[in-house]
Amino acid sequence: MSRGSTYGISRVDNETSRTHGWLVTIQRRGVIYRKHFSDGVFGGKQRSFAAAKEYRDEIIAAHPPLSMQEYSNIVKKNNRSGVVGVCRYCASETRDLPEEKQRWFWVASWPLPDGRRKRVKFSVKKYGEDGAFQMAMDARASALGKLVGAFDPGAVRRKAARRRTAPVVASGAH
Repeated sequence: MSRGSTYGISRVDNETSRTHGWLVTIQRRGVIYRKHFSDGVFGGKQRSFAAAKEYRDEIIAAHPPLSMQEYSNIVKKNNRSGVVGVCRYCASETRDLPEEKQRWFWVASWPLPDGRRKRVKFSVKKYGEDGAFQMAMDARASALGKLVGAFDPGAVRRKAARRRTAPVVASGAH
């Protein structure tokens, strides 16, 4: 994170309550760290921002973000397979068909550094129930072993910077 980053810091300008300052909000492992830095108390917008950044950096140093592996192993409340990131899935186009015509898969998923998710599926018909389940677990374990860095909860919300392309100019004689 760069020193100029506003990660975890937002501006508060409320004319009704005459509140002006910066609000730091950082959540780590279920604990929310929040503190307001008033322009009036700190002597202006720039000084209150500097104090907010200093506080934010102290919180992050004391409570670093989850690693990608830690984040990827959080057990969700709706987990029914018993394995994080592995679920049984019926192909949506076959869901209304009779049981023998439905296509079932075991699916492994994991986060990518840019915030998207990668999914691979293994056919129950092709590999059998146990085989497809084991292949999904193996695929996920292999992928998680290659994940590095810290989890970035804002990665999905940020849009990739658009690349500008030069205009196409027709050449040649008319």
